[in-house]
Amino acid sequence: MPAITTKTSTIAASIKNMSAPSLKNRLKISILIIILPLFLLTAIGFFFFQKSTNAFNLAIEDIVTDVIPITKLKDKIQQSVIPFNKFLKNGQLDDKNNFLQLSIDIKKALADPVKLNQQHHSLADDIYRSAYLNWRNATRIANKIFRDIDSHVPHISHRYLQDFYQFVIETTLALDKLHLAMQDRVQVRYQKAKSLKFDVLILISCVFLLVYVTTLGTIIFLNRSIMAPINKLENWIHNFSRTKDNPPLELHTYREFEFIADAYSKLAQILKDDQTIISQLSQKDELTQVNSKRTFIQQLKSEHIRHQRYDSRYTLMHIDIDHMSSINQNYGRHIGDLTLIQIAKMLEEAIRPSDFLSRFGSDEFAVILPEIELHGATNTAERIRNSISEYVFKISGLKFGVTVSIGFSIVQENQSLSALLQCVDSSLQQAKLAGRNQIQHYDPEQNNDKFGPKYFQKDDFDPPD
Repeated sequence: MPAITTKTSTIAASIKNMSAPSLKNRLKISILIIILPLFLLTAIGFFFFQKSTNAFNLAIEDIVTDVIPITKLKDKIQQSVIPFNKFLKNGQLDDKNNFLQLSIDIKKALADPVKLNQQHHSLADDIYRSAYLNWRNATRIANKIFRDIDSHVPHISHRYLQDFYQFVIETTLALDKLHLAMQDRVQVRYQKAKSLKFDVLILISCVFLLVYVTTLGTIIFLNRSIMAPINKLENWIHNFSRTKDNPPLELHTYREFEFIADAYSKLAQILKDDQTIISQLSQKDELTQVNSKRTFIQQLKSEHIRHQRYDSRYTLMHIDIDHMSSINQNYGRHIGDLTLIQIAKMLEEAIRPSDFLSRFGSDEFAVILPEIELHGATNTAERIRNSISEYVFKISGLKFGVTVSIGFSIVQENQSLSALLQCVDSSLQQAKLAGRNQIQHYDPEQNNDKFGPKYFQKDDFDPPD
């Protein structure tokens, strides 16, 4: 009966949780509440911004198409008087031609009046017609003066000069009147655009205030409806990892959290077991059960840092099994693996408890020997070599011998880790070239680092991120 009651209550709780509101739906609704006013603000802002921009563009267009051409035309009229006066003073033909060319340009510009808005068409035509007639009269008088000068008339009539300057002034005054009318038109449009810009700012501010209030309300809703349960779940998980007696997580109205809590309680132990297994696998070589290459690299870096900080001495030794490939080919991979296991045991017996042994490659081992001098390191290497070379391997009815080649080097003062690795690598290659079943150590005085890297690679000790 108790089991049936417990099962029934569990089913009832599950049904209740399934009918509870979903956090996903709450998040979707909250996001929509925030996004819709933002879209509204964007659409309204873009519409009125475009409208105010068009108003400013119209004002600028009036300046460019109406005001600026009239201003340039006035400047050209004033500039035309300069070559006219120079010709009267010096009689240079270039000044006369310059005036005539400017006169033609001005007359052409005055013959094509600027069109204002509908109610000012007649005003613009009248002003341009008056300016055109005045400039034409000024040009005629100038041509008469030029003819008199070409005919070598001794005295130019002052009345002609007075009439010329008067017609030039009348032309300029007419254009000034049109210039003022156009400036008034531009000013009116500018004021309208400025007023529209102010209205747009007020409207956008109101919409922004609406969005701000809506967003603030949504944030408060999310905090009470979602963030508070999440914080409660976070605190429960934190306490779960620190205490043994864990109270149940009570979030009956949030089914996602119920599922998470139930899954977490089942996976916690599995994760703990997996972490133990992963830690063992990462630290130990799977075949020989000595330290792995990964662990060796970490240990070597730590030992070298200790050497740099405290000026401690240590020796790095590299052991390579001679002709291991022949053992695998002649007796099989299984016999080769059993041979490696036996050699690993013999190495553990031959070194000190403070030394660090690891399998570095398929048929290579590496040893870190802290606080040891050349004599001690040589004795250790010779002891390893003798114990393996004198041992008769008896595996699966087979009898055979194995030898090893050993290279080692004692870390020198201010020596980098890469330099030490190259020294050990060079020593091992010398042992191989000397006929194998040898030990060689790096002697700084002999400078026997003529070999390139072969066993130790720099990338092994400086892996990419």
